[in-house]
Amino acid sequence: MKRLTCRDVGLDCDYLILGDSNEEVASKAVKHAWEAHAISAEEMTSDMKTRIKENIITTE
Repeated sequence: MKRLTCRDVGLDCDYLILGDSNEEVASKAVKHAWEAHAISAEEMTSDMKTRIKENIITTE
């Protein structure tokens, strides 16, 4: 299982994103950013995208 919190990306939000792969977690993170923070995929900075990729961790 993979996980990421919105706070890990730099937003003031504790939303927890879980998935079976890095790609699934990243996709869910983009969806959450839009639904909760009104940040579209096109508006995401390269820094934010990098932080998403770098902060996804594997859990047991």
